[in-house]
Amino acid sequence: MIAIIDTGDLLEVVWTSILAGVGVTVIYGLALLGLDRAIEFGRAGRGLEAAAYGALGVICSAGVLASLVFAIFVMVDK
Repeated sequence: MIAIIDTGDLLEVVWTSILAGVGVTVIYGLALLGLDRAIEFGRAGRGLEAAAYGALGVICSAGVLASLVFAIFVMVDK
């Protein structure tokens, strides 16, 4: 039997997986950068910069966690 492949659905899976993979990786990298720089600037006594980078780190960490929770919901729903 010859299986018919729906190319539209296949392309949708490909581009969403690439977008999700690159997007989550970039957000995780920004979280690491923000938390590292917050510690560095905090030790140097630069409170405003430390707070800004700390906020970046926390927001990006929350974004990574949210993407993981979303992925779990999508897998359970299917």
